[in-house]
Amino acid sequence: RYRCMTPTKLPPGLPGRFRDPAAELLYCAPTDELLDVARDLVNHNVNAIVVLNDTEDLIGILTDFDIMRALAHSKGDLSGIEVYEWMTEKVITCAIDEKLADALRLMGRYGIRHLVVTDCGVPVATLSIRDVLAKIHEHDELEISVLRDIAVAARASVAA
Repeated sequence: RYRCMTPTKLPPGLPGRFRDPAAELLYCAPTDELLDVARDLVNHNVNAIVVLNDTEDLIGILTDFDIMRALAHSKGDLSGIEVYEWMTEKVITCAIDEKLADALRLMGRYGIRHLVVTDCGVPVATLSIRDVLAKIHEHDELEISVLRDIAVAARASVAA
């Protein structure tokens, strides 16, 4: 079922914007029951989970939207349905050292809300649009100051 792992394949101390030394990769197996994984997503307050095979290769991602599609198709009965039947197999990834703006651009280009972050090709985390927005708003005071400066400059150019 729902598992956590601290990536052990990674060399320690690699630089990166997404690395959290305490973070654990949340993943499930393709043969896990969809209903069990859906419950675990709710219990852990996340909207996506990485799907790894027996050799810990990335083979998919299961999102809340995938689960909604399964619910609509099965008329609300998820019993006996396995993750692989509804997971998204074409996983969009970003490298751990990519800029946040690049990750956001990928999300926009592909119309997705979750990326799998990789380090040397190994999945290490999921990045959601919620994570991106939280990071953007960490520096609200700076943003307010910059916006104020832009507004003052615009008023000055109009008045001139």
